[in-house]
Amino acid sequence: MNWITKIKTIGDKIKINLKKKFPTKEEIANSDWTSCCKGPLLKKDLEESLWVCNSCGKHHRISCRQRFDLLFGKNRYEILETPIPAEDPLNWKDTKTYKERLEQAKKKTGQNCAVMIAKGEINGIQITAGSINFDFIGGSVGAAEGEAIIYGVQHSIDNKTPYVFFPCGGGQRMFESPIALANMTRTTLAINELKKKKSTVHSLLYRSHGRRNNCLFCYVG
Repeated sequence: MNWITKIKTIGDKIKINLKKKFPTKEEIANSDWTSCCKGPLLKKDLEESLWVCNSCGKHHRISCRQRFDLLFGKNRYEILETPIPAEDPLNWKDTKTYKERLEQAKKKTGQNCAVMIAKGEINGIQITAGSINFDFIGGSVGAAEGEAIIYGVQHSIDNKTPYVFFPCGGGQRMFESPIALANMTRTTLAINELKKKKSTVHSLLYRSHGRRNNCLFCYVG
């Protein structure tokens, strides 16, 4: 059995050396650098070009707060607190529980759900804005995300502000199954209600990590 012990020891040493050589995902996220077509790139330089690589034109993934920074200006907006319904209605479990996935996503993004709603001003005009963070379980939509989107629509109606929403993600969340799917109808009805309030709707297109997504810009006049 001595040779098996030696092999195991060598294997453990290789794992330790590999961990030392290659940074973890957390270390990469907290670094001042990122990578693109020509290798290492300072995040500060990338931010100045609105998170688009000047060499290849790649649109790098950004968070909700970074999106609002671009829209309103840094720290010139207020994050609105949105309702959080029951977080694990189906008690889902596969390789890990849904609650564990949610806790990891919250820790990683600093958000309670994938959708964040904010209000601010653009050229003196009050705006209600929403955004999805792809890093929160792939930007998928569950009950909490649906509630946040609808909350943003209602805030826009109540305050008669334009409503801007930046989608960036992966459909309805399988961990909530039909509860998540129901939000397709609920959010559509909410947008239709916004249209009834004498609003004009403009559909914009933008690139987000290689995919084209719709951005709704609604003005309540």
